[in-house]
Amino acid sequence: TIAPPPTARHHLGAHGFLAAWTRTTRSCSRSSPMLPSWGLPVLITTAAVAAYLGLQRALRWRRARRLARLSADEASVEILNEMYQLEMPFIITKAAEFALFRTFGVPTISKLLDSTKGFEPDNVLSRYEDTTLLIQHFAYFDVRSNQHAAAALARFNQIHGFYADRISNDDMLYTLSQFMLEPARFCARFGWRAFTPHEREACFNYWRVLGERMGIRQIPTTVDELDAWNRAYEARAMRYSVTNQRVAEGSVLLFIKPYPRCVQPLLRRVIYALLDDRLTDAIGAPRQPAWLKGLVR
Repeated sequence: TIAPPPTARHHLGAHGFLAAWTRTTRSCSRSSPMLPSWGLPVLITTAAVAAYLGLQRALRWRRARRLARLSADEASVEILNEMYQLEMPFIITKAAEFALFRTFGVPTISKLLDSTKGFEPDNVLSRYEDTTLLIQHFAYFDVRSNQHAAAALARFNQIHGFYADRISNDDMLYTLSQFMLEPARFCARFGWRAFTPHEREACFNYWRVLGERMGIRQIPTTVDELDAWNRAYEARAMRYSVTNQRVAEGSVLLFIKPYPRCVQPLLRRVIYALLDDRLTDAIGAPRQPAWLKGLVR
């Protein structure tokens, strides 16, 4: 055997075990005239790395292959749950946060949000938690069959109903489109893999069902059409206003507040580095240097 006995590993610790392993492999290498002194450790390390990469490749794409066999319409909620909670939960959670943040660059949206006082320092946390709780209920469970999801969506509609005469259909559709598109965009930029076309379609299909139940009209019929509409809307509607800046500032403070005060200025710059120039200008934030954007991304 080339490994030291268990008692030796126990008493030697990590560094001692490594030294014993090295001495043993060198001894084995010297006993084999076909290998140089460093040959066996390199051979073992290479085999271990190759085995790990092979196992990783076989298992890492297993879920993607399984999701590809599901219906992008009937099983859309199951596909979303797998993506949101198992495949890339951290990235997609941040994508949802930035999806909402992006709407703050539209003056007609930020003006209404600012008027509710929900983004003032004393209120922003409770508003964020309430909104997150409602969205998670109808995003993770099928509103077509789950009564809790249907109740959460009904409450969501009731809240928006108070402002029905102040919310345009385009603003509602734009907000919806952010949740339909931003997770896939975020994963393409920052995730270990991008959404497949099948997964993008499933995300689109279920959020379209939600949009229809919210009373949103003229929802595009395909992902590509929605993407084109979303970009055209931003080009004509996203511009600077004071309310954009106030609402965005409330959210930035929410993101950085849990961290020590000494690192908050740096975290603020990191957040701004994730934004494109159009959104940066629309919320009145300073543009970050290219080297910081590259480092963060």
